[in-house]
Amino acid sequence: MRTSRLLNVVDSHTAGHPTRTVLSGIPPLRGKTVREQRDDFRDNHDGLRTLLLHEPRGHAAMAAAVPVPSREADQGLFFVFSYSYADMCGHATIGFVASLAATGALPAHFREGGMSIETPAGIIHVRGTFEADRLTSVVLRNVPAYLMASDVRVEAEGLGSITCDIAYGGITYAIVEASQVDLPFEMDQANGWCRAGMAIKEALNASGGTQPISSVLFHAPIDGGGRHLVILAGNKFDRSPCGTGTSARLAQLNARGQLALNTPYRAENILGVPFQARIVQTAQGKEGQDTVIPEIRGMAHISAFSTIVLEEEDPLPAGFLPK
Repeated sequence: MRTSRLLNVVDSHTAGHPTRTVLSGIPPLRGKTVREQRDDFRDNHDGLRTLLLHEPRGHAAMAAAVPVPSREADQGLFFVFSYSYADMCGHATIGFVASLAATGALPAHFREGGMSIETPAGIIHVRGTFEADRLTSVVLRNVPAYLMASDVRVEAEGLGSITCDIAYGGITYAIVEASQVDLPFEMDQANGWCRAGMAIKEALNASGGTQPISSVLFHAPIDGGGRHLVILAGNKFDRSPCGTGTSARLAQLNARGQLALNTPYRAENILGVPFQARIVQTAQGKEGQDTVIPEIRGMAHISAFSTIVLEEEDPLPAGFLPK
């Protein structure tokens, strides 16, 4: 077998959503910051994204965590999706930490104080809980989150008038009460929710009212929190409760006076698997807006240790991604 590329990876899932942590095979990247290194990867090595995440080696919902050096934190990390790049990703950060634990690569000081991670969105902090030597959960303290706009009305194709809030939790979300859409809020209706989410996203982005919306978070009430379904694209939804989406939801609730500091919030995905969340601090952002520091607790589980191989004769070196 003649190969032109080998990448060692650990696959995990965080409450159902996959993360592919890349251990080796990424060329040295240029840049002093993690954002600059991510941009160099995007601009000059984007073929690795499709190799890693597109079919036949991946699928539409696959995400990757790429560790890189950091001058500002213990670790640098950026995030790659099958179709785009994100400044921050909560489920993938949890998957990355679980992958380090599974390979014995957690820093020696992690059990005592956790570690700082520089992401394109800013510096975050992670720590773990343990039973004996086994990692049992990852606690992520995210970048500041804040409400950007409230009670935004938009006419979405096939849905009519929809009211939402816009909030930032590492990326920007439209937050929508699921009751506004005439669909059962269940996994077997995921395709319908994807279409609804994209109709809302496209209408909001066409309106030019705020900065571009990355994803749409639908929510429904449960005891102590909410059930979340985050729509990423027309055929992609977050299987997890979504770390950045939950962060945005906490900021929205706090701004509306519905969630106080240190009050527990259960963020449950469409499969019934939860993250535990709370606001640990409030502050003012650089632009003067009220912000919150969200903390998300969840866990990832390892699904594979593998080597991604590209043979020289492979007729589909970039893979493919059905729309």
